[in-house]
This record gives sequence, C-alpha cells and structure tokens, in this order.
Amino acid sequence: FNTELRNFTDSITIKKNNLTELENIKSKIESDLQYNLDSIKKAEEKLFEIKTHKEYEALQKEIAETKRNNSEIEDQILTKLEEIENLQKQISTEEETFSTKESDYKEKISEYELLIEDLKTKQQPKMSEKEKILEKINSDVLPIYEQVIKRNGRALALVEKEICTGCNMNIPPQLYNQVLTQNKIYQCPNCKKILYTSSSEE
Repeated sequence: FNTELRNFTDSITIKKNNLTELENIKSKIESDLQYNLDSIKKAEEKLFEIKTHKEYEALQKEIAETKRNNSEIEDQILTKLEEIENLQKQISTEEETFSTKESDYKEKISEYELLIEDLKTKQQPKMSEKEKILEKINSDVLPIYEQVIKRNGRALALVEKEICTGCNMNIPPQLYNQVLTQNKIYQCPNCKKILYTSSSEE
C-alpha cells in the first residue's frame, strides 16, 4: 500500500517542480516581451525627434527587428502555456487517483484492524486454555515442546502405518511400537516433531 502511494506522491512532486520551472521560464519570457514592447514604444517616440533620413531608416529597421523578435517570443509563451496546462491536468488526474487510492487503502486498513481485533478476541480463550495445559505439562517435556514449535511451527505429528505425517517419512518399526505405548515422549528422527497415534486421541 505505502509503496504505491509513495510512488504517486513522488510523481506528483516531480511534476509540481517541473510546473514551477515552466512558470518561471514563462515569466522570464514575458518579461523579455515587455522589455521589447517598452523599447519599441520609446523608439517610435524617438522617430519624431530624428532629423536625418539615415537615422530614421536605422531606427525603423530596429523597431521592425524587435517586433519580429516579439512574434517569436509570443510563440514561445504560447508553447509554455500549453505545456503548463498539460502538466496541470496530469497533476490534477494523479492527485484525484491518489486521493481515491488513499481512501480505499484506509478503508482496507480499517477492515484489517477490525479483523485483527476479532482474531485477538477469539484467540484469548485459546491462549488461556494453552496456559492451563502448559502448567500441567511435565517440566522436562515443555522445553522439547517449545523447541519443536519454534523450529516447525507445529509440535505434534500423527503417525499412521509407521509414517510420520509431519514429514511423510517412515519411522523405524521399533519407534512406532514405542509411540503406541504412550509411556513417554518420542520424536520423529527426521522432523523432530513429537509423535502420537490415533489411539492417543481417544
């Protein structure tokens, strides 16, 4: 969950940084355009002060060149505006998707938390029962039981027809006969689980 949301957050952050950069570039281009417009205005005012034809033509040429430059700058501004608009749409879409997924994940997390609480409630009586049983187990047997649980996750294994159902391996006939006697703890030589037979459950 967190990984997917983090990927969305990273993507949105990158796009917002790119958007800021584009807006700064657009502002710089607009500043250049305004500077040129001011230069044209001043040059056109200066035309009335010029006395020679040569100076007049030179200034007219400068004004025309600046206007052509402005036309290119305006095209650049339009391009940046389109890029900004597209990026804003992408950010908006990703933010909406992020919001939806975040809401879904929060709902799932709430469901899991309720499920965990329910499992804890159901587990508590069994844990209490387990504690009572452990109190009755021989102190010599308990370390073996806990060691097997830690290693295998399950301590007991049923023996059927001289086969340990814990690992599906054959056990020696003599060991099987000893398990049948139920007079002490016997472990599977392969998986080390504590062995019992169906008659042990009766």
